[in-house]
Amino acid sequence: MPTKTTMPGKCQACAHDLVLLETGALSWCPACRWNLDVYDPALAPWRGTKLIGRWGFRRGLELDRAMHEDLLAGPEARPAGTSSGEVWLLAVSVALALLGVAAVGYLVWLVVASELPLGVRLALAIPAVLVLLLVKPSFGRVPKYGVLTEREAPQLHRLVREVAEMAGTPVPDVICADLSLNAGVARLGWRQRSVLVIGIPLWVMLPRPARVSLLAHELGHLANGDPLRVRRTLLARTFGSRAVTATGGRNPWRRAIRATDSLAEQGGGAVVLLGMIVHGIVALANVAGATAQLLVDSVAMPDSRRAEYRADLVARRVAGSVPFLRSSETVLLAGRIWQDLWHLAPRIDGEQMEAMATEARQRLSVHLPLARQLSRRTTDLWSTHPGEDQRMRLIEALPDVDGALSVDDTRWAALDAELAPWRRTAHNALLGTRDRF
Repeated sequence: MPTKTTMPGKCQACAHDLVLLETGALSWCPACRWNLDVYDPALAPWRGTKLIGRWGFRRGLELDRAMHEDLLAGPEARPAGTSSGEVWLLAVSVALALLGVAAVGYLVWLVVASELPLGVRLALAIPAVLVLLLVKPSFGRVPKYGVLTEREAPQLHRLVREVAEMAGTPVPDVICADLSLNAGVARLGWRQRSVLVIGIPLWVMLPRPARVSLLAHELGHLANGDPLRVRRTLLARTFGSRAVTATGGRNPWRRAIRATDSLAEQGGGAVVLLGMIVHGIVALANVAGATAQLLVDSVAMPDSRRAEYRADLVARRVAGSVPFLRSSETVLLAGRIWQDLWHLAPRIDGEQMEAMATEARQRLSVHLPLARQLSRRTTDLWSTHPGEDQRMRLIEALPDVDGALSVDDTRWAALDAELAPWRRTAHNALLGTRDRF
């Protein structure tokens, strides 16, 4: 979130000062939320055109409202069976798999049965090879660095098992640590093993009860029907993004124009024309891949959004309402807290990071109301998570609960001792980034 705000005027509804975060953005009232839920191109994710972005923003808000009503009516209800969105993704995955099988059969025919010259066969094989590269499933790899075995971290593994038992979810196959301001769970490898990744910087920033909430939320994804973690829809979910990556990533037409200009400076008209054709074809393939991914995500994200809310409800049940809200607040402030720790890094060591993060979190809490509201402006249908404000409002609308799992200070001390090397690693990472300036 930008560090400076300007006040462009008074709210016509309640006469409170309006807030404007940056030049070109739309102002809103932080008191009565007038003009908050509007599409703002300056703050919303860019989706290629304003028309698509505006539709995705409004559709995201509509889904959030509908899901709030549904989940408030039955917060303990178990996920329903296979959704229509997952059926659609499954159908696309099957079609892509059949396309891959057809490409293999075509290549076999070229090699075995075709009597065409070798050069012609090689040229005709290129499209089939490209198809195979795009439909080849990418299962990911289980990390080798940062794996925390039960022998190295028995208290952490014990806590994760207890959280999984309370949440009614499987225990993850692998627990890893890294240096991200995040945490997540994924299914990776040919066997699709479940991997829980804990970002140590975020872990250090969280109050201890909120860490239980974080674990419960992530483990909740293993049993709540999240389509982004279902193996059978993998092909549909990755085909478009792989095509975009293979053709150069974002801004294909800008790259095509630059490449053509470069060719114009080096060669004659025929070279420029050939370059325009080749780069134009690549750009069209890129746009087609991006469009396909956008369509797939439009189908997958509603189910994924619901899965995030259900994971929040799991976190509320296991850790309690207040720890969940504290975890969300910490996520909103995480970038600022990390910046504070960056400035303090030369004067502290790894063992002091938690205490300094706590002080920074308390000091920066004045920014929370605005940060919560801003999260509504910076998320849309295709965002991987609903806005933090939307997630917090759902939990706040439900009765407060204390949570089913409580961890005493003795266990936390033992767990912190297990992660002490990672706190030192995080501190060294902070010092390393300072060395660049």
